[in-house]
Amino acid sequence: MTDNRFTSPDALARQLADDLAGKMRESIAARGRVCIAVSGGSTPVRFLEELSKRKLDWSKVRVTLVDERWVDESDAASNAALVKRHLLQNEASQTYFFSLKNKASGPVDGFMECENGLHELMVRLDFAVLGMGNDGHTASWFPDSDALPKCLDEGNSAWCCPVIDEPTGLPRMTLTWGLLSNCRHLYLHFEGDEKNRVYTKACEEKERQNISAMPIRSVLYQSQVPLSIYRSEE
Repeated sequence: MTDNRFTSPDALARQLADDLAGKMRESIAARGRVCIAVSGGSTPVRFLEELSKRKLDWSKVRVTLVDERWVDESDAASNAALVKRHLLQNEASQTYFFSLKNKASGPVDGFMECENGLHELMVRLDFAVLGMGNDGHTASWFPDSDALPKCLDEGNSAWCCPVIDEPTGLPRMTLTWGLLSNCRHLYLHFEGDEKNRVYTKACEEKERQNISAMPIRSVLYQSQVPLSIYRSEE
């Protein structure tokens, strides 16, 4: 695990975009395509905008989300809308985007279509940029969620999982550790004093086994996938 610390979110966004773009170019050269997953919310906006400006063969890039709220793209809570607005522009306008949200009435009914689409279109995930909440969640892996065991079970063959007990009440679809554990490289991106305090708490040695309380620990204490931390003080 590498820990990259920056004094400002702008510097972090530029460097993370540079580093990921370099890895993406290497994947395209080696395998002819690259599949990535990015996170929604306000934190990734600067990074997504920076990444959209990096020169590479974006026609060979497939993008999906780490998780998605089950809302239409007209809703302000839609991560798909955020990605289209901030990443799928500039150099990245030719990118193929796979949405975790489909036309089903909810994520339980939409699960199989989403699962099949991931297997068909994403093939294998090369890179994923995760975020972290103030409660220690990542993706839609929430503390003590009923869905958490399925989300974190490495033996679970499913690549996505419906989450219907999210704290604010919005149903979601999330990628699972079954998919992310085969990723080539994971990135964890967060900003600010409060998130740094959460990260410090998550790293406490005496609590490392208490994953249900802070699911981000499942990523921090795994050894299968290279992990790079990108965080800023502001």
